[in-house]
Amino acid sequence: MSILVSEQVHETLQSGAPIVALETAVLTSGLPRCIWNDSFGACPSQIESTQPINWALAKAMTAAVEQNGATPVWIGMLNGTFIIGMNQEELLELSTDETATKVSLATFAKAMYEEKTAGTTVAATLLGCKLANPERPIRVFATGGIGGVHKNWSTQLDVSADLTALATTPTCVVASGAKSILDVHATVEALETIGVPVLGMGCDRFPPFIERFDSKDPIISNVSSIHELAEICKTHWNSLKLPSAILAGIPVPENVALERGSLAEALQKAEQSWFEKNMPSTTRTPYLLGALAEITQGASLIANLELLCNNAKIAGKLAVSLSD
Repeated sequence: MSILVSEQVHETLQSGAPIVALETAVLTSGLPRCIWNDSFGACPSQIESTQPINWALAKAMTAAVEQNGATPVWIGMLNGTFIIGMNQEELLELSTDETATKVSLATFAKAMYEEKTAGTTVAATLLGCKLANPERPIRVFATGGIGGVHKNWSTQLDVSADLTALATTPTCVVASGAKSILDVHATVEALETIGVPVLGMGCDRFPPFIERFDSKDPIISNVSSIHELAEICKTHWNSLKLPSAILAGIPVPENVALERGSLAEALQKAEQSWFEKNMPSTTRTPYLLGALAEITQGASLIANLELLCNNAKIAGKLAVSLSD
């Protein structure tokens, strides 16, 4: 039971060089561990089709950050050790461990005590951003979509700890909005309430994760460049001394975006199935994402992989801009 900050992370933060955090729950709970097959459609060019999908994604995101001038920092837990800056061997071990689940703020300490192996959610990864160096935390973090307020929250309250972490961590989270399984309008309202600026990179609507925009999507502030985003981050943290994160909303690449509304019926079926199985709340997100991939014949999976790689690329560029 310990917290391990890699020497590379320590030195990079001390020097002020560009650095990007990456979460590992997507590897243990968000993506298939199987090798690509024809039922998923055409394999994205960044993904090695001969490798397990989750591990191929890890390699692709690593490359995307490095190719844009920043150091990628994978954050996860191996045998109870919270590792901030996993090396390739550690990351492979985590990705191929079929017993690995995910941890968030409420489950972290117990998982460490029990020496579990697990991926970190957005909330847990943001904790790693702070613990890496309390004086100079990791300022940029790339993910797919944040957690938030689930649908049907008025009858069964389910709000992600990601919102708690976003309210208390001075890191820019580069994401394609919130996951499709959420109540997006309620999530955006919650972000405003907790003081998290939501900025659209080249868009003035909250990105609908893997789907195309709709006129009913929540309106957000638009930024036209990475330089502008970086300057706003500096003002938020350095001038105003605000402790919260900034959420940079990046639309899913247009060529893989799903038609709006195509997930609604599929999600309803998946939700009903999950409720009927009476599964623990921690299984809700991975179960629904897996069910959606099956129902959409791989289209949701392809969009998810493409946006993850695109977000890693933009995060790398933002980290460089912030370090200038």
